[in-house]
Amino acid sequence: MGGISGVSPLRVKGPSEYVVVKGSFAPNGGSAIDATKNKGRGFTVARTGAGLFLITFEQVGYDLVEAEATLQVAASADSKAQLGTYDGTAKTLVVRTITGAAAADIAADANNRVNFSATFNQSGTLK
Repeated sequence: MGGISGVSPLRVKGPSEYVVVKGSFAPNGGSAIDATKNKGRGFTVARTGAGLFLITFEQVGYDLVEAEATLQVAASADSKAQLGTYDGTAKTLVVRTITGAAAADIAADANNRVNFSATFNQSGTLK
């Protein structure tokens, strides 16, 4: 399986190989994501609803091994990022931004970002 341009695989002992995709995007309130503000390679992201984002990964492997998301906000807030469903066929991962207990949009600001990291098994031999 081909690698992602500009993303190096993390090799571990044995026949397995992992690829780590890291990136960030700027929430834009209730509007669409501005892709020119994305940082990282190997993904696209779309806002699908209030506080809901769909990351689509390019050329990743068989399984999502682990993922995490964090929220950077310019002003103090009771907000966080939370991961949702991963679809291995579509290679998509849902990210929610939550304020209190509900999905909520994060205002557009130069210092507001959703940061994420996802590790994929590339070999198919490691479970």
